Amino acid sequence: MTEYDTLPSSERALHNIARERYMTIGARVATPSLRQVAVAIRHAMADNRSPDASKSGVIISGRPGLGKTTAVQEFGRAFERARRERASSGRRNLIPVAYVPVPTHATAKTMIMKLANFYAIPYSRNASYETLLGRVTHVMRECVTELVIIDDIHRLDLHYRGNEQVADALKELSERCPGTMVYAGVDVARNGLFWGSRGEQIMARFDLVKFDEYDTTTTDGAAVWGRVLVDLEETLCLIQQPGGEILTVAAELRELSRGSIGRVAKAVRRGARRAIEQHTERLDLDLVLEFLANLRDAEGWIEEQEQRPSPRPKRGRPVSAR
Repeated sequence: MTEYDTLPSSERALHNIARERYMTIGARVATPSLRQVAVAIRHAMADNRSPDASKSGVIISGRPGLGKTTAVQEFGRAFERARRERASSGRRNLIPVAYVPVPTHATAKTMIMKLANFYAIPYSRNASYETLLGRVTHVMRECVTELVIIDDIHRLDLHYRGNEQVADALKELSERCPGTMVYAGVDVARNGLFWGSRGEQIMARFDLVKFDEYDTTTTDGAAVWGRVLVDLEETLCLIQQPGGEILTVAAELRELSRGSIGRVAKAVRRGARRAIEQHTERLDLDLVLEFLANLRDAEGWIEEQEQRPSPRPKRGRPVSAR
């Protein structure tokens, strides 16, 4: 702390900016779920190297805030860096990983357009679906794309005809490009991704990785939750923070966050920024718990409002006029 106080104000400000960025986007906590995702994707990629087997993929599903997108992005980032290190320095068009979300009100064409935008492929708005698909798959092969991450897959409810066409487009894409498909979304089974014959095909070809809340009722579960919290605490870069102090409120953090490490990380990082601003350099755990309590209360209020009957009258003519 003495060294920090003796820094010139400009250097101190730059140091604060650097560590705030690190704790927000530079630090990663190796959760068990992330390791589970990595194992599943590696197995799928290994299976797809066989010319005789049908294409395998991975679906990551779970409630919001459990780290699904973070997990697939972290695996994709690590895989891309490792792949580029192995490649020759003269290979300039290498793009090992593609990442796109499913667009709102997606169609087969808009889904492929998302991928075209990712690769910066020029195209006309009047181009046909087949033309776009051919260009995208050609670029994928030229760029040796080995991993294709499709986020927000819960937007594909296969009860609807348009979404069936998007599922068919993704299936055709996986058959025409060398990459392994990875889908991530919120409660995909409940949102209709596995409905009908197309859903059965997806279930047959994809391994499902479920993200669940951390269970602290068992000794092993409590130990895992504690390790995750300690790893998170170490990423805060607070000068006066005692190591392991966050474990004193581990049970309260689990209850208020409903076992979501994403929510805990958000609350803890906000508390760390406040500690830097106020020059305390130590996490105010009461403030962290208060933030999580307010978040839970807000969610409870929203759920209560959704369960109430709507005061708006139903559409259509009144019964007396029919």
